[in-house]
Amino acid sequence: MECLGRTQARRVLGGSKTNGVNRGIGWEQQYHAKGRRNNNNKQLFQRHTQATATRTTTTTTRKLVTKMPVAVPRVPYRTPQEGNWQWVDLWNCLYRERILFVGQGVTEDLGNQLVGTLLYLDSVSQKDLQMYINTCEGGQLVPSLALYDTMRHLKSDIVTVGFGGVMGMAAFLMCSGTKGKRLSLAHTRIMMHLPSGTARGSSTDMWNETRELLRIRGYMLKCLETQTGKSQEQLLSDFSRNTYFTPETAQEYGIIDQVLRPRRKAGK
Repeated sequence: MECLGRTQARRVLGGSKTNGVNRGIGWEQQYHAKGRRNNNNKQLFQRHTQATATRTTTTTTRKLVTKMPVAVPRVPYRTPQEGNWQWVDLWNCLYRERILFVGQGVTEDLGNQLVGTLLYLDSVSQKDLQMYINTCEGGQLVPSLALYDTMRHLKSDIVTVGFGGVMGMAAFLMCSGTKGKRLSLAHTRIMMHLPSGTARGSSTDMWNETRELLRIRGYMLKCLETQTGKSQEQLLSDFSRNTYFTPETAQEYGIIDQVLRPRRKAGK
């Protein structure tokens, strides 16, 4: 049998190479196999499309059901005079129960809101007002002092309750509650310090800013002396830097009066 070359063998088998595309028996078999794969891919694509459509519909429905409201939650509240139930926002319900919540640093807006609420509630009744404090930001100096002066001016007693983190001016406000009614939860982190700041401008402006800051610091030392029973010299020495307290050490120092412990359940 005559041995054929590669070119002749390709011609006998019906194969050729034209424009870089090979045609022949072997390539025809691969073509049919590729066609079967395309059919399988098409069926797989159709199944994937149907599953995706079903999953999208289910996910959309679930999102509509479990989506939480962005606004303040509303709770049912029963008015004392009329006795009717109505839906009010959470903070409004707490205000009506004479409970105030300080959850951020005291700014001018928050300070004015708290002062207005305190004045209104004090004019309605002289029952105790409860102020829950949890902020690590402290707050601005002037709005915090305005809130302190209002708390001391009211006829109603102020029950301060610290929880979470109470630092800076927030700790000063917690200490400013009515004596005997300054409370803290068991794992509250408390930090006290005296105000500090920077001054810019001319030497006269810097001196005026420094003198004003020293005056406010002296006023705060007098307030803390009244609330804690410590001398101003000791307070100045202790609070010239950031000083941290546990609820127990804060009670010993005179910042709070009582540490609230978890209640034991009956039978335990």
